[in-house]
Amino acid sequence: MLHAMHFARLCEALEAAKNTSSRNAKVAAIAGALAEAARSGPLDLRTAVRVSLGDLSRLGVGWRALGGALGARLGETNDARIVEATRRLGDLGDAAFELIERSGDKNAARSEPLELADVDALTTGLRAATSRAKRAALITAAFARSTALEAKFLVKALSGELRIGAAPGVVLLAITSAFAADEAKVRRAHGLLADLAEVAVLAHDKKLDEANVEPGRPLAFMLATPIETIQSPIDYRAVIAEEKLDGVRAQIHVVHGAATIFARGLERVTSAFPEVAAAFAGVTTDLVLDGEILAIAEDGRSRPFQALQMRLGRKAPSAELIALVPLCFVAFDVLVRGRDVLVDRPWRERRAALEAIATELGKRTAFTIKDALEVADSAAVDAAFDRARKNGNEGLVLKKKDAKYEAGKRGQSWLKVKKATATLDVVVTAAEQGHGGRASVISDYTFAVWKGDELVDVGKAYSGLTDPEIDQLSRHFVETTLEVRGGWRKVSPDVVLEVGFDGIQRSDRHASGFSLRFPRILKIREDKRPDECDTIETVEALYLAQIASGHREEPVAPPPAPKRSAKSTKSSAQLSLFGEERKK
Repeated sequence: MLHAMHFARLCEALEAAKNTSSRNAKVAAIAGALAEAARSGPLDLRTAVRVSLGDLSRLGVGWRALGGALGARLGETNDARIVEATRRLGDLGDAAFELIERSGDKNAARSEPLELADVDALTTGLRAATSRAKRAALITAAFARSTALEAKFLVKALSGELRIGAAPGVVLLAITSAFAADEAKVRRAHGLLADLAEVAVLAHDKKLDEANVEPGRPLAFMLATPIETIQSPIDYRAVIAEEKLDGVRAQIHVVHGAATIFARGLERVTSAFPEVAAAFAGVTTDLVLDGEILAIAEDGRSRPFQALQMRLGRKAPSAELIALVPLCFVAFDVLVRGRDVLVDRPWRERRAALEAIATELGKRTAFTIKDALEVADSAAVDAAFDRARKNGNEGLVLKKKDAKYEAGKRGQSWLKVKKATATLDVVVTAAEQGHGGRASVISDYTFAVWKGDELVDVGKAYSGLTDPEIDQLSRHFVETTLEVRGGWRKVSPDVVLEVGFDGIQRSDRHASGFSLRFPRILKIREDKRPDECDTIETVEALYLAQIASGHREEPVAPPPAPKRSAKSTKSSAQLSLFGEERKK
């Protein structure tokens, strides 16, 4: 007979993981809880994994519902104390723990302990709830049965702010350890299923080899590695080159003649791109295609990402907006064709299948396939790169002809050839606590350039520095903090960084009026004083140069979104944080 696992046991394991900086200790703590959950059955195991990942945030529960439930738990009608504690601690979950502890009610008066099955029932209820009142009532009822520690982790899991340093990689290793599984098989299954909860069940049942691609269920995308990080020489005869497009990555799943579009985060976004879905009307063969959605000009050339941005985040774009920014799906890989799953076939076979699909479908306005070019040597790669830039694209992707499609993996089978458009010397004005493995250090930096005598922010970056450099800056920013709000710090503007980026765009997010696209830190400029950094005039000149080269467009105001109906409680214009709800 299976015995239900108490939610408190999982919370204790997550607290232990939070309180150690050792990756191995985090893995061990979570692995122990997962092994115990598995003894209670697959439902408890799935729930334990999803809570450990903070995946309950996909339910879209907001601060109002969580804060209201906490207030009810504390018997307060004024949320001032909750707001103060959240601002001071930087996390509503930590605030919930502190306030419940201080209330003297450390062991909530409840008829029976909260179980993992109760947490699963809560998530099921929240997903089905049709009003804010119903959602609030469900959360309030769960909080009423929660101890301080349980409330803390319920809030963290529902808000997506777990912050225990247990990134998916740690949970994956915990699954491997808990069930003595082969790590390579666990990683492969995760790539194909894109759901660690289901991977955990397969690992427990010793069925990892059964993981496979299924049309209609998204899988993790294969990723390209920047060529700058590759040490070994490239055999150019063994690779092909594709232009690196400036769009949004997407999968098209055609099942029984109906197309579903999944975005980079694996959320459904079909209604946001109706002309792309319509391009597969009449297709009777089941397909899974990988590619990019691009904004296209009248002559068929791709437009800059900036133009595509007008379409992003719209749940149901108007006919006017669709006409203003027409789109095209450019496929560069096929993963399923009919009954054939092709992920383990070499690229050359998948390419032949993709070309056959393009021939079968014929010319379609919102669908095409990407060209693949033979490159015999580095000179040919350089020439192809220059053509790609002249075509308004970002660069190249070099792909090994004999490579499998390794879902979720960033290896050396695909190499990304890109060059930063320029670099800027900037001053750090604010710093934040990192996430995942960097949750214990200050690793996210907001930076600025000069506008006269004033520093104005132009971007934020968290990649590019080594761990010792991050540790060095963390200590420095703690010492030079001017203001603290949770994990965010305003710091003395005395650190200079050199940053590279892929482009500049106008933005009302920063005081400068500009933002950098994909910024990354190249180095700490200890040789430069803050007053020697770049100015807003330099930023504007680089922006105008991009306009002249065709890699950017001056922004055009999109048509207004449809007005929200007074009778409706749902927005008809905007996607939720995670797009359309992913069906279970």
